[in-house]
Amino acid sequence: MIKIKSLRSYYLEFPLIDPVITSFGVMKTRPCIIIELEDFNKNIGYGEIWCNFPSDAASYRFNLLNSLYLNNIIGCEFSNPEKLIDKIADTFKTLFVQSGDIGSFDNINAGLDCAFWDLFAKTKKIPLNKLLNTESQKHISVYASGINPSESYEKITIARSMGIKAFKVKIGFNHSLDIDLLNVLTDYFSNEEMLMLDVNQGWNIDEASKYLKILENYNFSWIEEPISALSNKDEFNNIINSTNCNLAFGENINNLDDFIFLGQNKKLKYIQPDLTKFGGISLINNLSKKIQSNKIWMHFLGSGVGLLTSAHIMSAINPSAFLETDINVNPLRTNLFKNELKIEDGKINFSDDHGIGGPLNFDTINKYLISSNI
Repeated sequence: MIKIKSLRSYYLEFPLIDPVITSFGVMKTRPCIIIELEDFNKNIGYGEIWCNFPSDAASYRFNLLNSLYLNNIIGCEFSNPEKLIDKIADTFKTLFVQSGDIGSFDNINAGLDCAFWDLFAKTKKIPLNKLLNTESQKHISVYASGINPSESYEKITIARSMGIKAFKVKIGFNHSLDIDLLNVLTDYFSNEEMLMLDVNQGWNIDEASKYLKILENYNFSWIEEPISALSNKDEFNNIINSTNCNLAFGENINNLDDFIFLGQNKKLKYIQPDLTKFGGISLINNLSKKIQSNKIWMHFLGSGVGLLTSAHIMSAINPSAFLETDINVNPLRTNLFKNELKIEDGKINFSDDHGIGGPLNFDTINKYLISSNI
């Protein structure tokens, strides 16, 4: 039985040199909330809570974590991490329902779920990916993300220097489609490379239908979130079945049944859950048994904790897929652990460390620390 001795949390922010521009806003910093769960045998499990939007999301979630969750976590005993956080948080879930803020509840639960799983793997003295699949490989290929249209050449060149052969560029601004950008991008890629487009829910149904017809004339690997994640099942089915383009959804889905519904559509090849945003590792583990696991190409844009956790889980459930990786400079991604997180030959390679490894790099943490509960 594992018993939690302490929960330490760190709210960090890195001011971006190049702000990330999306169809719904601009990110001027990369925030993250990192969790350390320690048991009485000095094992430490790491988790990350999604907090990218809006600009004060991180401080708000950090305060909720420490005011509502902290005392319910310390002293907790468990022998299986599967959906453990759901049971713990059920006692105060009504507060989030009452406030209409179930999203923050989902985000915090997801980060804690990952920390419980990492701690569990460390008590078993096994890498996290091997916990889920003993045949897991020790690496995962990545694709470059966070690419603004105006910086496409520059960022793709940087990614290529790391051996990356797949890239995702943001589109969907002002409810439009930039044909000139599409033509330039198409001419810039080889047949050995993948190019994806991310609309970030920037089109309504009519616009998506119109623009996807145009995009059928190109050879993009997928078009991500062409419509709102709040679309109903008929709208999802209609847009998926009405185009020859490969579509991708999942980043902003927050219901297991919706993931299963999308995963069962034979035309949809790409499902993109974010384990720091909804469900954590427990969701991915469950989902991989209910749909074809080769459809799961996980979404992630955050720090090194969430990226390494996602990398381990991807290698366990869909080793031939590519994991999303922010290509922009961010020491909270590359230098959050004592061992630098590197991309070599287009891959993240794993050590034989237990769980996702460690320890954290407190030089980086102290440099970018906004708040801590220590």
